[in-house]
Amino acid sequence: MRVDGHRVGRQRVGAHAGHPRRKEVTQVFGRRRRGDEDGQDLAEEAAKTTPGGESGQSAGTDAGESPKSDRTGGPFDASEVDLSSARSGRIDLGGLLIKGAPGMKLQLQVDQRTGNATSALLTVGEAAVQLIAVAAPRSSGMWAQTRLQIAQDAKRRGGRAEEATGPFGTEMRLVVPVQAPDGKQMLQPSRVSGIDGPRWMLRATFLGRATNDATVFGQLVDLVKQTVVIRGEGPMAPGDVIVLKPPAGSQTPATPDQPLQA
Repeated sequence: MRVDGHRVGRQRVGAHAGHPRRKEVTQVFGRRRRGDEDGQDLAEEAAKTTPGGESGQSAGTDAGESPKSDRTGGPFDASEVDLSSARSGRIDLGGLLIKGAPGMKLQLQVDQRTGNATSALLTVGEAAVQLIAVAAPRSSGMWAQTRLQIAQDAKRRGGRAEEATGPFGTEMRLVVPVQAPDGKQMLQPSRVSGIDGPRWMLRATFLGRATNDATVFGQLVDLVKQTVVIRGEGPMAPGDVIVLKPPAGSQTPATPDQPLQA
């Protein structure tokens, strides 16, 4: 399984708009709010705007120039926390421990070919952040090379990308054309942060109001900072997706539009 233009089973993650073999499973935490109706739209936006390179290169092997990400206050590696305490206050997705928030909707995006969940979409009202964790080399980060792939893909799709300073270091700010639910073309902004950790990279794609409302953006950044990445000790090639799983006690829905039942 690979991300950022590399293979996930036989599927490239985020390289093109629309993923016919991708499904979502959903769980809502706290009281449902009016903005929750936007969750499915944001899920579709995440699928359309998550960029990936098309070079087919092996990610991370030439990223020695990647500067260290700013992980002050998180996100954390499993080795940096007491896992027992971290699990008790977070949603356990296997490869990620996610902090819940009132009204937050959690969607796992699943590769139907393999049945593995490859990313988590956290939606609060009209804003969302998509999290994808991948394995990285022990000696170097991947974010510098990944930024180049993201910029190339945005340009190929007729959009634009620029680097800017973000909460975790250098981020990518994108505007790419996507197809709206009514079939019309629209420009979709997003902000993408890559956080290099010990033998992993966590990519956070911010969507909706998180791209233009500093307060909302800060709330989602706090959720990302409270995330714990559990890579595991097994061998993984750079770019391999760290697989996620539904929370314990949840039932995988028969159809993608049904919520998970706790």
